[in-house]
Amino acid sequence: MAKALSQDELKALVQTEMRQSLGYSSSRLSQARQKAEYYYLGLAVGDLSPPEVDGRSSVVSTDVRDTIESMLPQLMLTFCGGDSIVEFEPQNPDDEARAKAATEYINYLFFKKNNGHKIAYVWMKDALLQKNGIVKVWWDTRFEEAKEEYNGLNQIELAQILDDPEIEVIAQQAYPDEDDAKQRQEAVEQINLQISQQMQQAMQVQQAPQAPQANVQQPGQPPGQPNMPPANPPASPQANPAVQQLQAQLQQIQSQPPEMLYDITCKRVKTGGKIQIDNVPPEEFLIARNAKDIQTAKFVGHRVQRTVSELKSMGYKNVDNISGEDQGQALNLERIQRLSWNDENAYLSDEVTNADDSQRKIWITEAYVRCDFDGDGISELRKVTVAGNELLDNEEVDFIPFVDITPVPLPHTFFGLSIADLAMESQKTKTSILRSQLDNLYLNVNGRYYAVEGQVNLDDLLTSRPGGVVRIKQPGAVGRLDQAQGNTGEAMGLLDYIQQDLENKTGWTRYSQGNDSDGLNQTAQGMNIITNKADMRLDLISRNFAEGFTELFKLVLKLICQHQDKKAQVRLSNGWVDIDPREWRNQFDVSINVGIGLGNKDQKVNHLMALLAQQEKVFPLGIANPQGIYQSSSELARLLGFKNGDKFFSDPAKNPPAPPAPPPPDPVQMQMQAEQQKTQMQMQASKERHMMDMQMRERELQQEAMLRERELQLEAQKQQAQSQNDMQERQHKAQLDAQLAQQRMEFDRWKAQLEAETRMMVARIAAEAKMQPQVQPDACMEGLTAGMTDGLTGANDEHI
Repeated sequence: MAKALSQDELKALVQTEMRQSLGYSSSRLSQARQKAEYYYLGLAVGDLSPPEVDGRSSVVSTDVRDTIESMLPQLMLTFCGGDSIVEFEPQNPDDEARAKAATEYINYLFFKKNNGHKIAYVWMKDALLQKNGIVKVWWDTRFEEAKEEYNGLNQIELAQILDDPEIEVIAQQAYPDEDDAKQRQEAVEQINLQISQQMQQAMQVQQAPQAPQANVQQPGQPPGQPNMPPANPPASPQANPAVQQLQAQLQQIQSQPPEMLYDITCKRVKTGGKIQIDNVPPEEFLIARNAKDIQTAKFVGHRVQRTVSELKSMGYKNVDNISGEDQGQALNLERIQRLSWNDENAYLSDEVTNADDSQRKIWITEAYVRCDFDGDGISELRKVTVAGNELLDNEEVDFIPFVDITPVPLPHTFFGLSIADLAMESQKTKTSILRSQLDNLYLNVNGRYYAVEGQVNLDDLLTSRPGGVVRIKQPGAVGRLDQAQGNTGEAMGLLDYIQQDLENKTGWTRYSQGNDSDGLNQTAQGMNIITNKADMRLDLISRNFAEGFTELFKLVLKLICQHQDKKAQVRLSNGWVDIDPREWRNQFDVSINVGIGLGNKDQKVNHLMALLAQQEKVFPLGIANPQGIYQSSSELARLLGFKNGDKFFSDPAKNPPAPPAPPPPDPVQMQMQAEQQKTQMQMQASKERHMMDMQMRERELQQEAMLRERELQLEAQKQQAQSQNDMQERQHKAQLDAQLAQQRMEFDRWKAQLEAETRMMVARIAAEAKMQPQVQPDACMEGLTAGMTDGLTGANDEHI
């Protein structure tokens, strides 16, 4: 039975595989890539070094750079000229909508979330220059911390920020809102002003002179006495209802707590995960020597430099204990060659010298190795992360997250040939020829001379200036040495031969670049043939690259189906939509969506024009449909330089056309249909009249019922009003009768009192009369009694 591996044995296995892998040390592969780098940059080093002789030319031809930079624009247009690089094809009829959503969402992740344009550019440039381009795709779960500050938040805004699960408040300050305090003060002043105005108005009303009251005797008041004061005296200003309401508002404003504002400092910690796609420098990628591709390789590694902060954010715990790490990668000659273009001290260590240990850089190796770790006798793929003497990670995985592309694959090997490999020999030869020509030109201008010693002024001879005079003592003292003259014509012919040889090797001709003047003298058919041959070579490179893009997008789909556990709301072509990759689960096939193998751009346009003409021709036969014509038109718009063809053409799937008009019917059938329609119309009209009569009758009944109900309501209201009036009249009459009875009683009492007083006065007068001379007492008494009776009767009438 197989034995399980310990942690130390696994670490030793990984380190052994790493040292035996391609790319670990300065092997032939590394030297070839380093050579391609300085060929591309046009540096006069290595094979391109000039002779160590002063005055010799050091010019360097740039064929590698020119060829690669000429190919890249067309390759970028091929893959990144549209909105989608690949399309996902449904496997079942019900998967059409989901396949379209997956296509748009995956391309959205590539272009928008990972800067896909730059990734594709670097990926293809690495392949054209360094044999193979490598990208890494993985689900990044590292958490990111960012400090954020918010000032002047109200309570609602503060609650919204605190509800964010990514926010952690580390400092908070509260203070009253000045605007709210100002508004409160203005409201208090306004209310106080209104209270003052209301109280002044009430006092003015109270101090105003009272109007004289009518001389109406109150019940129980004797006649002739002044009116009694009213029972309810005027209220005080404080008791005014308007003042009380304003005081209540003022009290409510003063009782409310002041509005507060908040300044907070918080830390946002982004967790979860996202799709991450990065280019891998060639010297950081390791692969087993006998590997033919990445997914079946025994060992694949990524030797990369990370800071302590990055490692901790990725979830590694034992980072502080790392010691004895491998620093060989820092002195990798290939890495130094690439970095020395901008940094002459690229070989120096970039370790930080400050006290911040979080920025200390550590070289780690993320290895994917096939081994029997659990001892069951079957090798499994494991991800093992090693840094120095520490094993940071060890887990079983189901795929290797690297994808490669190469322009010229070599059978049964992983690394292929680059365009630089095909062009370097021609660049070296052209550099040598150019230097020879320039050296010959320099010698023609400033050749070698002989001079007879003592017969020539050497200062004049060594000073080279147009029209200069050389002083000599005798003729023939100075002369030019015999030397071979360069043949410029043969050199130019040789350069043209080398250029043609370069074009044959790389497949990229001067005609494809559109900058060859001799091409104007050639026939159009000949130019098309030459251009098509060059485009076929480039299309073959594009097809090789397309396989890598297909594999990359398959891995992206696999990762989001495995790890994205919630819906994402993104803006796609149909607006804002909810995307849930859990519904897909790797159920789609992937097809490349690039224009490969159709010739150059003008030919593609001509082919599409011919295709559209043929579709228009066969459309009446039902062979072509609107969707196919729309696809051809959209592709034509894209080739003409318009990114979105929907600006000019409508998708029939979104806006289905109206159904075609039916053919004209038979006349007999039309007459029968007309008769049927006439009968149906008559029946319909009769039915509608009947319905209208019923509706009119129903409305009349409803109106009559409403009128009767209204009459009853009016009668009831009338009776109620009459009864109320009768009751009020009876109450008023009873009050008048009571007042009259009261007045009669008072009058009778007053009359009785007056009669008594009169009798007493008569008696007193009679007594006085007895003491005076005799008069007719009876006559006097009768006159006095008659006068008093007449006065009493008149007073009674006036009172009543």
